[in-house]
Amino acid sequence: NLEYKFKGGKLGLRDVNINEESGKLIGIMGGSGAGKSTLLNVLNGNEFPSGGAVTINGKNIHTQQRDIEGVIGHVSQDDLLIEELTVYENLFYNAKLCFGNLSDEEISKKCNELLADLGLSETRHLKVGSPLDKTISGGQRKRLNISLELIREPSVLFVDEPTSGLSSRDSENIMDLLKELALKGKLIFVVIHQPSSDIYKMFDKL
Repeated sequence: NLEYKFKGGKLGLRDVNINEESGKLIGIMGGSGAGKSTLLNVLNGNEFPSGGAVTINGKNIHTQQRDIEGVIGHVSQDDLLIEELTVYENLFYNAKLCFGNLSDEEISKKCNELLADLGLSETRHLKVGSPLDKTISGGQRKRLNISLELIREPSVLFVDEPTSGLSSRDSENIMDLLKELALKGKLIFVVIHQPSSDIYKMFDKL
């Protein structure tokens, strides 16, 4: 019975009921201003609901954060990459912040395995650059952004508009990657705009 009110008191979400299990790829679609990102932010714990509750295995994600630490991952629409660093360095320093208990060698091994999984091994020593002064493609940037979350191995992943601004081929590659992660047992929620019929068919539920 999820409800969310904006600061002015306007209702953004009302009476939302969703129940999903791991291993699914869930699409969230709607017109501009329908509340897609608002729903995503309440489900991933960034925003506090005005009514109702979001629970994972019975644990309330807003009041029992300690119990579900590391379970939720969120890939925002905005780029979180540091332009001056290489692909590998972006992932390595991000991982270093997550895994204070691991040695540099262990972190490096994790990073290289993940970059290989995401098809980013060839570009690992390229500087990321800015979206205007590009050295890696838009699709590679998006995969690297997703890898920043995946390195923490969350069980539930929220992805906001992973295909915006990408070519249809790149969009399909990103969605293939997310579908594969779902098949490996993650629960993935994706806010999506204008999916092609091929991408539309990948979702287990909309």
